Amino acid sequence: MEDGTAHGVAWECIRAAKESVKKVKDLLVDPSVESAEQSAAILRGVEVQLGCAAAVLKTTGMLADKEMRSAVEEVQDEVAILARFFAGADKLLTGWLGAVQSKRGGYTEQGRAVPLVLVSKLSVEA
Repeated sequence: MEDGTAHGVAWECIRAAKESVKKVKDLLVDPSVESAEQSAAILRGVEVQLGCAAAVLKTTGMLADKEMRSAVEEVQDEVAILARFFAGADKLLTGWLGAVQSKRGGYTEQGRAVPLVLVSKLSVEA
């Protein structure tokens, strides 16, 4: 592969990865199951796109191209931020669901039984 062509292919992979990351950010504005599934698929594509760029850079010896390395690192940083966001959201939702289930089951978040509330008088009228 000619260096000029390889350089263009690598930039195209990086550009596509950047656009994909932007799509994921746009999907996060309207959270839903569909958005989450689309985001996961898009991020798998970003992994492929960055792998493509890395492969081209390695095989052509263009690893010293500081501008290209910087662009790849920028996309990697954005993906890392998204990964931390998704991990934090998962932890929050898992904790929230656990708390809701505990309270519904008659237990506190610490696993103790919820104190009983005694009713002083109960009257039924017909």
